[in-house]
Amino acid sequence: MTAGKRAHLPVEQRRAQLVAAAMRVMQREGAWALTTRAVAREAGVPLGAVHYAFGSKAELVRAVFQADRENATALLRRAVEAEGTPTEILTRALVGYTDSVLADPGAEIVLQELTMMGGRDEDLRAAARESTEQYRADVLDLLHRLAEATGGSWSGDVEVLAESLLGLLFGASVNWLCTGDDELFRRCVQDAARSLAARLLPPP
Repeated sequence: MTAGKRAHLPVEQRRAQLVAAAMRVMQREGAWALTTRAVAREAGVPLGAVHYAFGSKAELVRAVFQADRENATALLRRAVEAEGTPTEILTRALVGYTDSVLADPGAEIVLQELTMMGGRDEDLRAAARESTEQYRADVLDLLHRLAEATGGSWSGDVEVLAESLLGLLFGASVNWLCTGDDELFRRCVQDAARSLAARLLPPP
């Protein structure tokens, strides 16, 4: 395929190609190595193709976060749709997240690095904040769905519960990346699922 033909790919297909190339660059060299030029080289496309698909590096980072968030949203949706008790649903969701981290630790490292870089890099800060807010919204949606399905209510501020769960998942992921203790990682999220389910009060 010639460079000219590559340049005429549908924009969504091009964006997906470049997001995949960006992930390969960052997994190999670290998130700080991400440049539009490096992505163009990795994808085998002209630099202009990257700039056409994404207006800036920050927009590319947003797309990387979004791709991961879409996978996480689908995982949570499947956990709820499979039904069961609150403990079963939460365990399914959290263990599913754990399994996704175990299956692709390089991707998790990249996402953690990008999030931390958002604390230092003004251009990336908005993308990291938006990603965190989207993950938070997904966890909140899961908790609301559980309450609606059971007719119960959460004992405590549901936003605090969601934030605490999100922090536990990200923190446990970092610990696992450092220790490689698969069993402890799974036990941690299973305990979190049981503890959280106990906060869901039955209908009056």
